[in-house]
Amino acid sequence: MPLVARESLLPRIFEMGERVVEKSFELFGGMIGPFCLETVCTDQLELKVFEISARIVAGTNLFVSGSPYADLVAEGLSTGKRMAQEIKAAVQLDRLEEVIS
Repeated sequence: MPLVARESLLPRIFEMGERVVEKSFELFGGMIGPFCLETVCTDQLELKVFEISARIVAGTNLFVSGSPYADLVAEGLSTGKRMAQEIKAAVQLDRLEEVIS
């Protein structure tokens, strides 16, 4: 069953991700590539992170053939294919260094 976060939670979710990236620069020079904050949401809409995975995992892409978020870009789009599309676009715009550095 596909799951999506409430839109009202997205600012907090993005802030959590940004804090992880900021801390990674402080601790070891920065996070490279995708990562997943494996999280539960309480009945009071509190977000609790119980694990950080520095890779594409089930929590990042619930279904190999796509996810509710990737489907907003193209139906059945996987996380890996979406990343490939973004890298191709960066090459075409001569901005690859911004994406991979």
